[in-house]
Amino acid sequence: MAYDRDQFAPSPVTLGKKGATIDYSSGDVVLGASVKAVQVVAAGNVVYRPAGETSGSITVTEAPVGMVLLHVPGVIFQSGTTATLVSVED
Repeated sequence: MAYDRDQFAPSPVTLGKKGATIDYSSGDVVLGASVKAVQVVAAGNVVYRPAGETSGSITVTEAPVGMVLLHVPGVIFQSGTTATLVSVED
């Protein structure tokens, strides 16, 4: 029996069906509501604000390849971020 990924409605506990590299070279990136996670694909620092917050930031120093940020980020800040990041989306 083949796995039918379309039988599952998108939710925070399902795997993403889409994704993209997060390009912060032009400034801070406000992530859309479809982003359910962010993964590190090249090690470095990540500075972000969780989606539910309106101020402040969290810095992860030397985030390793494969790390998934523990909060759903709402903003990735250009200043201080050096890692390459990808989104996980539905």
